[in-house]
Amino acid sequence: MTAKYDSKLKEWAFENEGIEFSLSGTSFDENAFQWSKEASAIIHKLEAQIKGKVMECLKDLPYNKAAAKILVVNLDGYRESKSMDIAFVGDETWGDFGLNVVVTNSQIEDVYGGD
Repeated sequence: MTAKYDSKLKEWAFENEGIEFSLSGTSFDENAFQWSKEASAIIHKLEAQIKGKVMECLKDLPYNKAAAKILVVNLDGYRESKSMDIAFVGDETWGDFGLNVVVTNSQIEDVYGGD
C-alpha cells in the first residue's frame, strides 16, 4: 500500500480492500496500514448493523437511501482506542449531507449526520 499526503486537508489517504482511509497529521504512522486491515475486517463483520444504523438515521429524510456508501474511514483515534469514524455519502439527492458512524472496539458507538 502507498499513502498520499494532501497538503490542503493535512491528512494522509490510502486504500485497503476497496475502502478509502485517512489519517490526519504531517507525519505518517506506518501502523495505519495494519489498522486499516483490522478496520476493514470490523467493517465487514458489522456491515449489517452499520447499514441498519445508517438507514435508521435516514428514515425521515428525503434522500435516496440506496445510494449510501462509504466515502472514507478516518483512523485518527485508532491507535489509542481502536476507534474509527466512517463517513457515508449518497447521490445528488443528499446534497451536502453526510452521515458518520463511529465504531470503537468493534462496537457501534455513535451515529451522526449533517451538512
